[in-house]
Amino acid sequence: MPFQIITYLRKLQYILLFLYCTIPALSYSQEQIYTPKVRLAIETYAFLKGQSSALEMVAMQFPELKPDVAAAEKNTKVLFERAQQNIEHFLKKELNDRNFNIVRYQIDSLLNEKFIVPIEKERYARDFLAKVKNKSRLIADTLITKGVMSFAYHDAPHQEITDGHIQTFTTKGHPKAENASLKIPIPKSWLPQEAEMPETVQQFTSCYGKGNEKILIVIYDLPAEEFGILDEKSVSEMIPPQSKLIRTEAVTIDGNPGMMLEVEETLEHSKMKIRMLQFMFTQKRKLYCLQGSIGPVETNQNLEPQIKKYEPLFRLIAARTEMD
Repeated sequence: MPFQIITYLRKLQYILLFLYCTIPALSYSQEQIYTPKVRLAIETYAFLKGQSSALEMVAMQFPELKPDVAAAEKNTKVLFERAQQNIEHFLKKELNDRNFNIVRYQIDSLLNEKFIVPIEKERYARDFLAKVKNKSRLIADTLITKGVMSFAYHDAPHQEITDGHIQTFTTKGHPKAENASLKIPIPKSWLPQEAEMPETVQQFTSCYGKGNEKILIVIYDLPAEEFGILDEKSVSEMIPPQSKLIRTEAVTIDGNPGMMLEVEETLEHSKMKIRMLQFMFTQKRKLYCLQGSIGPVETNQNLEPQIKKYEPLFRLIAARTEMD
């Protein structure tokens, strides 16, 4: 069913800068409620198209600024174009082609309406170009830039880390990680969240909290009689009855021998399941587990494609984790 995009503006110093403070939102129909990830995709898509329209307007109204417009476009071209392409692919899949075309038409209509009024002064345009060219805006802690980052790497999540967009989480001084100190690289677009389980030090959720993928840092204290090197037999015995062990593999994490497990767990009292990769090692009577998971989803859903998509990221996080 068609839905509208409602916008509101928090005016800053210059009207042109509305792109950085406009938040498109979805209205809800009685028949369908769109997921937070779909809403973030539409908001980010509107921002990307809006910035492109603003740059075109600057170049048209102030021909002498065309070289500056070209420089601003070059500065954001790779990341922004990749994000826009991935959003289009994602929305076509989630909404179907018809509803995606409705969204695109509404965004274009909104932008045409906003850009009827000429820019009052050239210095406003120059200030706008300076902000676009400022690379620090790309990694600022705002929802829109998190959305750009999330969808820019939606097709290959591990590249967010290899391209250097990292937040380093340390367990040092954390109340749930007494006498344990790890440094773990996490993609910058993932949202850190407190975890309910006492053994889970921290969890992170993809797409700035809007996705269905999580990274968990878990630390268990081990009794003296259970402390030892992990192997296929010992990790198999850790798997709860409602879980299916798919494969194991010997790994090394910061010089410590460990094991990787792929597990699919059916949640009790529900028709949902989770697929996960767990990277485990022991040191000083503690069991460390870096877990990347997909879900929960309905039990009839095939999670094989998703776990393969995120496995390079989960492996890279484990490979770059260090004892501090």
